[in-house]
Amino acid sequence: MKIQIPFVSVCLIALPFQAGADTFILNDGSKIEGSILSENETSYVLEARITKSIKDERVVAKSDVAKIQREKPDLIAFEPIAALIPIPDSLTAEQYAGRIRMIEKFLSEHRGSSKTKEARKILATHKAEANEILAGAIKLNGKIVPPAEYRANAYEIDARIEETKIRELIKNARYLEALRTFSEFDRDFRNTEARSAVLPLINQVMNTHLTEVGQLLATYDARAKERASGLERMSPADRRSTEIAIAEEKTALESRLKAEKDAKIGWVTPHPFYKPSLDDTVNFGKQEIGRLSISTSAPVVDGGKTFRDALQKIQSGADKAAATAAISAAKSAMVAPKYIAILEAAAANR
Repeated sequence: MKIQIPFVSVCLIALPFQAGADTFILNDGSKIEGSILSENETSYVLEARITKSIKDERVVAKSDVAKIQREKPDLIAFEPIAALIPIPDSLTAEQYAGRIRMIEKFLSEHRGSSKTKEARKILATHKAEANEILAGAIKLNGKIVPPAEYRANAYEIDARIEETKIRELIKNARYLEALRTFSEFDRDFRNTEARSAVLPLINQVMNTHLTEVGQLLATYDARAKERASGLERMSPADRRSTEIAIAEEKTALESRLKAEKDAKIGWVTPHPFYKPSLDDTVNFGKQEIGRLSISTSAPVVDGGKTFRDALQKIQSGADKAAATAAISAAKSAMVAPKYIAILEAAAANR
């Protein structure tokens, strides 16, 4: 639920202080975090920080202030730098580069800061990991997987990375995105332990999503009738403008649904007042639940092991027939085309 904060416009004669939040310690021992918007001989007008995102305006008598602790700009600037640690998994070289530039900018702009030593340590950690990523390594579960180990286990490791992404999306309540990501994951990593591990969770998300959309579908006619009644109660001018807005929204929803279906997106975006999107969601969802219900708790074959064994056999100098058989085994294990291409390239370059 979103909380609407009313906007208040305040005109001030002078705004001499707009720095970061300071701490005002009052005579009674209480504290106010905020910045000075203006002041006169007897009082301060403060923009008080209630939370990181909510602020309020307060007038405080100077006689009530025992002490002002000035907040240093470098400490404010260091907060996003400190948040870069721990470094998450699966960052690209470009993402490392962006984070490194951010740290270097802090060090350049805040020379002599009390946080310089800590920032340099964070920078060194980023550069060390970035060099390994550039060399072909990957980070998984907080640890760097060396290039050779990653290449040998690329199919299994990539499956685990995608599984982690799906779990993170679900954790952050991004359910529709999680379902779409799983659809691609399920196509590429069908016979993997990662797929088996995430399957119960994704089934739960599917059922919850379908229940919610099903409720919208069941109440659609009643809600449409209620909206029509609301339009009838409006003045002619208001009704006309509202009808235009509804028509424009319907056109946009039709366009979005068509674009998603043209892109072969199974889990389309449902909208409470666009019935085709609700129907499509329920129909596709039932098909998916039915399809996944016949999946076993463990993969029919271990795709990760099949890929690893095939690559090892090819790289160990197997003859053409053995290499072809190894690639065929990987295809039978439904290893995704991207990884079959790796095996075929390895066979061609022997």
